[in-house]
Amino acid sequence: MNPKERRNLGAHYTSESNILKLIKPLFLDELWEEFEAVKSNKNKLPEFHKKISQLKFLDHACGCGNFLVITYRELRLLELEILRALYKSGQGILDVREIMLLDVDMMCGIEYEEFPARIAEVAMWLIDHQMNMQISNEFGQYFARLPLKKSAKIVHGDALEVNWEDVISKKELTHIIGNPPFIGSNIMSQFQRNQIVKEFENSQGSGVLDYVTGWYLKAAKYIQNTKIKAAFVSTNSIVQGEQTSILWGQMMNKYGVKIHFAHRTFKWSNEAKGNAAVYCVIVGFANYDSNNKRIYEYEDIKGEAHELKAKNINPYL
Repeated sequence: MNPKERRNLGAHYTSESNILKLIKPLFLDELWEEFEAVKSNKNKLPEFHKKISQLKFLDHACGCGNFLVITYRELRLLELEILRALYKSGQGILDVREIMLLDVDMMCGIEYEEFPARIAEVAMWLIDHQMNMQISNEFGQYFARLPLKKSAKIVHGDALEVNWEDVISKKELTHIIGNPPFIGSNIMSQFQRNQIVKEFENSQGSGVLDYVTGWYLKAAKYIQNTKIKAAFVSTNSIVQGEQTSILWGQMMNKYGVKIHFAHRTFKWSNEAKGNAAVYCVIVGFANYDSNNKRIYEYEDIKGEAHELKAKNINPYL
């Protein structure tokens, strides 16, 4: 993507380390803890395996699918450990495909540009194939899902215009993840500004909001009365200054959102040329409360975070 396009679409390529900063506290750490607790229990382990196979993910600004690819890979690595624990001796497995439950159709995305949307679809098949090769090595049976029967559902469209319920039902979805577009209020097009004002129902101050706020609010509306958890990487402008009370006032007061975890400001490093100097936060939230709230704090914004337990996390993190 050329720099002008990238700026107009607010697109930034997300590095693997930043994706892990989001998915680990959102669900992955918890799943590994649960696995450790049930791995030697022959009754509970298959239930746990079934549970992870029923997870569904939506990245509503998925680009080439990096978030979906890394998320799927991490879940497949967990599945591999489950299978190792279930079939320690490796005997009695006639067909590897019968013991594997995870497939690419657990991943959904919405992408504004058609070319990246198609790349995301193919990227999901490629990571699936790579993980299948690991399973093949583990169990000594060649396993490839051919012909391809399932695919990730990647919808080509504008996430602020598309009805997310048409992409995946909120009854099925478990997690919303991603890096929605970073477009500052001062460089938004008139069309983009109108989209945000409309999403905020013309509420006072909505004309000064950055583009990313639309994704937060739309997610808050979508997850009403569900157990869906969401987490986004975004510029730190949404947790400081005048935007904070406008965005989070609605998120918390109108839609009952609670922040479950957050990374305080860190410097975004991505793997693209001409690295964008963007200062980011990650905010994880849901429509219900949690007793296990965590803040990740950076003494050096380019360094590693350390974790703090918190009773409550306010919109300024």
